Amino acid sequence: MLRTSLTFVAFIVAPAVLADPPKPAEQKFCPVMTKDEIDPVYSKHETYKGVKIYLCCDTCVAKYRRDPAAYLDPKFIPALAGVELPKRGIEQQFCPVHRDKKVSEKDPSATYKGVKVYFYNATAKEKFEKDPERYADSVVLPQLPKKR
Repeated sequence: MLRTSLTFVAFIVAPAVLADPPKPAEQKFCPVMTKDEIDPVYSKHETYKGVKIYLCCDTCVAKYRRDPAAYLDPKFIPALAGVELPKRGIEQQFCPVHRDKKVSEKDPSATYKGVKVYFYNATAKEKFEKDPERYADSVVLPQLPKKR
């Protein structure tokens, strides 16, 4: 009886032990322009700790190379889940004008209400400066002073 039970347990457990571990979800979007899809066959890529980071265009490659920590996000690069990542230099993650584009502390910036606000590019900065109240949202700009 014991031998039959052990054989049964081995039969049930063995496939689970021998099966390949589940693969993380594949990257589908650029970590810089977060709504732009990538194609693992054709997109350019960089590597971080053995993980390929696919980027949608040369502009994103340049931004990534300038400040990789700003764009290493498991939300957009699932293979980074569980990997120790460097800290971002700033709390703000997205441009207030182009809300689907991530920002870095090396991107253009302006001071608004006493805090530094970062922008995807100089054009976005100009738009913000013309009408800051239109774009100043504490959801996108967590560094803004809290309303009382």
